[in-house]
Amino acid sequence: MKKFKSFIALDLKSNSNNINIVNKLYRHVYGFKVGYRSFYSKRSNELISEIKKKKSKLFLDLKLHDIPNTVISAIDSLSKINPDFLTLHISGGNEMIKAAVDCVKKNKLKTKVLGVTLLTSLDAKDSKKIYNEKNTKKLVRKFAETANKYKIHGLICSGEELIALKKYNKLIKITPGVKLFSRKDDQKRVTFAHNALQSGASFVVIGRELIESKEPVSLLEKYAEQYKDKDLWTK
Repeated sequence: MKKFKSFIALDLKSNSNNINIVNKLYRHVYGFKVGYRSFYSKRSNELISEIKKKKSKLFLDLKLHDIPNTVISAIDSLSKINPDFLTLHISGGNEMIKAAVDCVKKNKLKTKVLGVTLLTSLDAKDSKKIYNEKNTKKLVRKFAETANKYKIHGLICSGEELIALKKYNKLIKITPGVKLFSRKDDQKRVTFAHNALQSGASFVVIGRELIESKEPVSLLEKYAEQYKDKDLWTK
């Protein structure tokens, strides 16, 4: 059965509710993203076990960003979980990135390391203040060059930067902050899921729009029917 090229962000208050979402959607989506809220909450082990039991991909979004030795320790501690994907901030620097990649290899993990470029909650003004670069596409390209050089597996980037990253065709590109249908939210650099996937994203991340829906499966099926002719599904 084909699955939507997406990770569902499990950000509900209770991991009991997150597990319920996994049970409802695992047949329809590629995998699930476990971030701070769900990872550090009660029953996180059960949540992770449920995702693995369903043979869905586990995307552990911890955005590692520290000195190399601390990042190595973090990855060592995650060895038993062995997530399919793990995030770190590219802005953590070359040595940190190299340490992370080497640690994954040393522990013989299947984990693909993904580099966070610029958070989707930030815009050009924020980029200028933080990185002294107001052109977000230019900044993200710099991050992509670092990711490519140190051989991490992919990037987390907004839909706005996908075209600018087209030459990095060997890197997995995952786009958060996407939406299925029109809605208001707190993201500043947002795109529609189908536009992101057609612009070069390997996968998209969808959160509140689905997990807060009373009928998430019906909503996803409605979307699938509307965009059934698009290349949005895994083979």
